[in-house]
Amino acid sequence: MNNPLIPLFLQINKCFPKKHHPFHDLKNGMSDMNYTEFEYSHCKELLDQYKNFIDLSELKGKKILEIGCGWGWKIIYISEKYNAEVVGIDLNIDFLSQAINKSEEKNVQDKVQFIEMNALNMDFWDNEFDIILMSDVLEHIPQTKVLMKEVFRVLKPGWTVLFDFAPYYHYFWHHMWDTIQIPWLHLFTTESFRISLYKQSLKHLPDADKRIALRIGLNNKNKEIISYLNRITRKDFENIISECEEKLRFQICTIQYFMLKNIKIFWSIPILREIFIRHIIGVIKK
Repeated sequence: MNNPLIPLFLQINKCFPKKHHPFHDLKNGMSDMNYTEFEYSHCKELLDQYKNFIDLSELKGKKILEIGCGWGWKIIYISEKYNAEVVGIDLNIDFLSQAINKSEEKNVQDKVQFIEMNALNMDFWDNEFDIILMSDVLEHIPQTKVLMKEVFRVLKPGWTVLFDFAPYYHYFWHHMWDTIQIPWLHLFTTESFRISLYKQSLKHLPDADKRIALRIGLNNKNKEIISYLNRITRKDFENIISECEEKLRFQICTIQYFMLKNIKIFWSIPILREIFIRHIIGVIKK
């Protein structure tokens, strides 16, 4: 039976301004669900986030691994600008295929490599990479402690991990903002309701099945869940980093928290600190 609140929430959703989402960029009337062009154009902006923490010239000529490379936009940009040898890993074959096509289009296919691989069990040598990049990926990969252990296994001593992500209480971290713009929706609705709402919001789109397959899966009880996220919060992350720091013997160079519109007055109130954090950016050395 359909939830009678779904139509109401769809009407509420119309009250919020729509954000541009690359899934809506159509080619021949169809979305190819490709972030590459959109994010390639924002790559300089992304890397500029790290300028306050490291000298970006350190990327030149280095061997760099990107975990969760997706459509490969960051790898392609870095290979062009810094003449680096870059490897990207991901589990999504469709994303990797599009990344390979884009690298050939940009004529950097000799500098980049895209591999289907699980970040929790990487097929690389110990101490193989100079720099590891995890951008908008920590919120997606389960078993964060296992991930961090693998990251530091393949990282060379003295070198750097760059990461950034939005924690789970971020205002759009229901991760459905291609069609649902209601902020903090995941804080006051059930997961089953959000899944139903999202599916209903996609009904008019020709690529609805692709979007659902990307974000929604089944748990071990055969129940639909939003499988795209691991729901890591700021507090979860800090606990994991604290434990890993002691066990893996790494040095935290910096972790910076960006508040929504930089409303720093909320920083002293724990619950508000969680829901108003927009982004976490950090640099760690082995």
